[in-house]
Amino acid sequence: MATNENKSPDFYAVLGLTKDCSDLQLKSAYKKLALRWHPDRCAAPGNSKYVEEAKKKFQSVQEAYSVLSDKNKRFMYDFGVYDSNDDDDNGMGDFLNEMAAMMSQNKSNIF
Repeated sequence: MATNENKSPDFYAVLGLTKDCSDLQLKSAYKKLALRWHPDRCAAPGNSKYVEEAKKKFQSVQEAYSVLSDKNKRFMYDFGVYDSNDDDDNGMGDFLNEMAAMMSQNKSNIF
């Protein structure tokens, strides 16, 4: 039986944003959610279940922001080729950005 653990979450949905959000909207949503779900702010004596939930949500918010705030990672994520397990900066994002720029230049030259 397959589980959804290997499937990455929709980072835009985690932050409550749409794909066409601006950098300012991204930063604002991150700050709001990071403050809301920070484990230190959610810590209450005898409420360990809530603290664990807050930790998980906070980690999701951090992961979403780390990908979407990085131009290359966001491009790769939007393109559908981002792999969080292969997070070393191997230049693939730069390569894809250059390819997209070249393709858009060629389209404008054709017409």
